[in-house]
Amino acid sequence: MINNNEIIYKMNAVIEYLKNNGGYDYKLYNYLCPGMGEPDSNIVEYTEDILEIVENLINIIDNK
Repeated sequence: MINNNEIIYKMNAVIEYLKNNGGYDYKLYNYLCPGMGEPDSNIVEYTEDILEIVENLINIIDNK
């Protein structure tokens, strides 16, 4: 069984680690936006986006 609280807790722990250890400096390209010549995001933003997606999926599953 998947423990939803554990997933959220661990994702938040990863986000805090990245914030405190140079995650904002680790730049990433958003390949969904063609023509971008420079990185437009960072690993912290990507991880926060993943957390939001996971929370949405959990809400969908819980509401079935």
